Amino acid sequence: MARAILTYSRAWHSLAICRSLGRQGIEVYCGEEAPFAACFFSRYCSGSFQYPSVSDDPEGFIDFLVEKVKELKPPGDEPYVLLPVHKETWLIAKHREKFEPHISLALTSLENMERTHDKGRLADLAQELGIRIPGTRQFRSLDEVYRAVPDMTFPVFLKMRAAAAGIGLKKCNTPEELTTHFQRFVEGYGLESDQYPLVQDFVPGEDYCYSALYNQGRPIASMTYHNIRSFPRGTGAGAVRETVDLPEADEAAGKLLTHLNWHGIAQLDFRVGDDGQVYLIELNPRFFGGLSQAVAANVDYPHLLFRIAAGEEVEPPTVDYSTRTEAPVVGLLATLDEIAHDERLWARFQQARAEQKDNVESEQAARKLRPLFDALRKAANPRDLKAYLQKMFEVHEDTINDVFTTDDPRPALGALFPVVQALKKGEFSVAAFAGEADLGSDRPRRRFRDLLRHPSWRTVWLTAALYAVCVFAVNADVTRNNIGWIIGLPMKLAELIFGSVQPAEKGSISGALRYTGYHLLNLAWLYVIAAMIRREAPRKAASTSPGT
Repeated sequence: MARAILTYSRAWHSLAICRSLGRQGIEVYCGEEAPFAACFFSRYCSGSFQYPSVSDDPEGFIDFLVEKVKELKPPGDEPYVLLPVHKETWLIAKHREKFEPHISLALTSLENMERTHDKGRLADLAQELGIRIPGTRQFRSLDEVYRAVPDMTFPVFLKMRAAAAGIGLKKCNTPEELTTHFQRFVEGYGLESDQYPLVQDFVPGEDYCYSALYNQGRPIASMTYHNIRSFPRGTGAGAVRETVDLPEADEAAGKLLTHLNWHGIAQLDFRVGDDGQVYLIELNPRFFGGLSQAVAANVDYPHLLFRIAAGEEVEPPTVDYSTRTEAPVVGLLATLDEIAHDERLWARFQQARAEQKDNVESEQAARKLRPLFDALRKAANPRDLKAYLQKMFEVHEDTINDVFTTDDPRPALGALFPVVQALKKGEFSVAAFAGEADLGSDRPRRRFRDLLRHPSWRTVWLTAALYAVCVFAVNADVTRNNIGWIIGLPMKLAELIFGSVQPAEKGSISGALRYTGYHLLNLAWLYVIAAMIRREAPRKAASTSPGT
């Protein structure tokens, strides 16, 4: 039987790979440096193993994986393919001669990886090929930065030449911020002059993720998706996605990947500016977070890549533009975050407050408050609110969940690992929840534990607002499909614990206690969600990419 070895098995897009291959009858052996991973629970995982840390012990990782490849090699001439997923892709490409006698790989050359990972070299190559990118400046000294500042239009982005995941990235709104942070980057990272960060123009617009599969410079498949929702808003990971047609991105990527004689997977970030132009932002030679959207759109990259690595000929697939996917829990958080920060919604309540301002001098308390209540009732018209919530939640209708599937439900247990990590470290990270963050990341963040133990009034008010939205949404039946059960989940769990309390029972002591416990549990659940939203709210767009 055909067999594959999969690395970085804690990520949700790794789960998409495991399921894709397993459904084709391919045995999948899943490796991970953590002891707990989503893929380990999948019915399509034939076996699992834990390997040394890629970051802390790269030599140990390579030695271990080579031996594991030899150990798991199937008898005969059955197809046998290694599929790296995350940063270990570069390390495996560097040592590919140790693997290729025993297992097949479909990776582009290490030279291509290094050339495109360096944002300065990628900018030079794009200019050479006539591919549009945001205005990019490269400096060899701080004096050059000072001389160039008068000709710059702010804001601009300061970017490390070889960095990812928002590290080594800073949005600078003034010349003073740029020169200060440029010096900090140079000194903090110990950079030589040929490693100095880039300064890139800000391009207003929207981001698009383009992906492609090439076989020795020949295009096999491609698709583009757009994040309808992200969490946190504007700066976070994609939460709800849709497939789109973007011919300009296809043309630009084709020029670049054909020139490089690319082999394997490539993921490119593009920004469609407000001027209608398409700008290349960066290129990654590996699988990507929105892989489930590609698979749902009939572009099954894992299986296609496996067949190419096995030496088979494949036909280009036809892209399905009708499907949408969403990340579990994060999709709901993204929508609630949108509602919590919707200026149109809160403007109505501000208007209500203004309408009752002239009535505060009345002598009687009832007369003071009546205009306020009348104005709030008008602002929160139930019919209008129902229509508003239906519109906000309609993006979740008929979406395909990244993790929860009827034929393979157990990988949902993989979400327990980042939850335990969050409680242990006192912080919550969407990247960690999706399995896309380093286990030992020490990036400074606001402590999730502190937001739970020492809530601000904003967290309390947000909890109350979320409670009102959920009660209204469930009772007005404005949510359906897989997002509806998430909103109703705390209420269902509360019913399991405290039982269903009938109206007649509420007059008794036991009924009143159970009814109180029911609502307290609901509030506790929404309080945690409110803390997560507050925790992930962007500060000053410090981690925003040039395409944001």
